[in-house]
Amino acid sequence: MSSSEAASNPSTEAARGTGSKIKGAGQSKNRSGRGGRGQHRSRSSSRGGGRGRGNGRGHSNKNKNKYKSISRRPLQQYTSDFLSMHSECRAARYKVHAPGCDCSKIKTIRERASEHITENGHALDGLVVLPDIKSINSLYLCLDTVNDVFRFNPKESELKLRHELFVINESFAGYNDGGQSYKVSCAQCLLEDNPNGFVCVSSPSIQTVEIAKDLAMKRIRYKMAENIPLHSDHSKYLCVISRNILWQCETTKTRDQTKKADYTLRHSLSKQGFENIGRDDTFACCEIELGHHLSSLLHITKADADANSTYWLVMLQWTGTKYKVDLPGGKRHLGETSFEAAIRECEEECSLEINDAWVHGEPRRGKRKADENNVYYMLRPPTDLMMTSLESNLFWHQEGFCKDPVG
Repeated sequence: MSSSEAASNPSTEAARGTGSKIKGAGQSKNRSGRGGRGQHRSRSSSRGGGRGRGNGRGHSNKNKNKYKSISRRPLQQYTSDFLSMHSECRAARYKVHAPGCDCSKIKTIRERASEHITENGHALDGLVVLPDIKSINSLYLCLDTVNDVFRFNPKESELKLRHELFVINESFAGYNDGGQSYKVSCAQCLLEDNPNGFVCVSSPSIQTVEIAKDLAMKRIRYKMAENIPLHSDHSKYLCVISRNILWQCETTKTRDQTKKADYTLRHSLSKQGFENIGRDDTFACCEIELGHHLSSLLHITKADADANSTYWLVMLQWTGTKYKVDLPGGKRHLGETSFEAAIRECEEECSLEINDAWVHGEPRRGKRKADENNVYYMLRPPTDLMMTSLESNLFWHQEGFCKDPVG
């Protein structure tokens, strides 16, 4: 509006004058100020928006049309050459969905891809890879992995897809393409029968759990001697803690209970040489928290007969601001079983090599929603490893040491 137009419109000039007075007038003039701003808004609205507050804050209509045009783009389906799809959408993460799953994203994709519905009425029957982004305009369908084939042998179907996704550089979890990397993980529907795997070395005998810790430390020393780099997720410290102490830390309700449980945990760690293990800060001044998976297993095992008398092998990790106590384990990769994922994660995070002989009891799963994608394996060192560890002990070779079981 030009200055001449403003001068010829006294109502506008009055509104501006009233509004400017309200700025410094205080609460008594508040009603007049509202009236002034209201008239100003009505003129902005009558002019069709622009950069003012009227009509959706100016440029929003343009953005809305832009987003609508993106969502209406035709859905492109790839059945080979995954890197072509990746070069098109450039997503950092992708999710793999099971054949015939009912995930919300897959339902939306089926509606958009109605022309791909098969003769039996199922759309996109097979393992489907979706970019983990909001506006999905492309997908990858793994052929010959229809629902019947997948249910008969899910591992073989996943291995087929894994080979197609990482055909150039099989890292199983991700791919780096000249600085443009991506990661592939299993969607929730793919984890129902084969969830992510975690492990817990547990025993009523603290010496038994310490044998597992010694085996892990021996493997770490071997890697260092051979210049084998540790995994980026490798824990710096391993410790043996009573489950009862961990449970006290998990179930505190008052400030006094929290203080007492924290002191008990720190005292147990200090007996294992963790008085000062931070970088530039002392252990006593750092916060300690229990990790999600450790907390979950504490609740899962709370009704066990030996819940208050067992010892657990846990990792102590420095996050940069505090210490975190948790269990080894992690996400399952394509083509892995839950226990194979647990084996791999256990070696990567604490250098402990385990196998089927370590499993003690049935796998444990929680009932909470946060635990539905995870399974926990209770472990104990096999007898032969325990005997080997005992025979390497100096006491074993001392005269008078009893090597035979008491009858």
